[in-house]
Amino acid sequence: MTYVQTVLVPSFVEVAVRTCANLGGLIAVPLLLILGFRDWLITSRAKLPPWRNGLALSSMVLPSLVWLSRISMSVVFAGPLHINHFPHVDPLGLLATLLYSSLLAGLLAIALTGKARLLVLSAVFLLWAGLESGIYF
Repeated sequence: MTYVQTVLVPSFVEVAVRTCANLGGLIAVPLLLILGFRDWLITSRAKLPPWRNGLALSSMVLPSLVWLSRISMSVVFAGPLHINHFPHVDPLGLLATLLYSSLLAGLLAIALTGKARLLVLSAVFLLWAGLESGIYF
């Protein structure tokens, strides 16, 4: 990490890394969440207690909502700015809320077991990376 902070990285490398993280956050997140939900439904839902099933389901719903809000923000911000009144809040505050919601989903994913836990955690990490790739200094 300190190498990137102290040495100038070529622009094509930065663009390639950001593009991969952005596309991974857009394409792979819903696929991983669907696979994680399916695995949880088939293998471990009947074995877990109800409170743990609630946490597990929350860990899959929360990143889905974050992903949908990210998509809707991207679509709305792509339009003309004079008619764009989507967030009446600070965009950085909204981005921080999405990042913290992703972090909470990762913590809730601990309630899952087996392959579903790995799928949902990887979806959350990809979502986090996709959100972070849109931040420029």
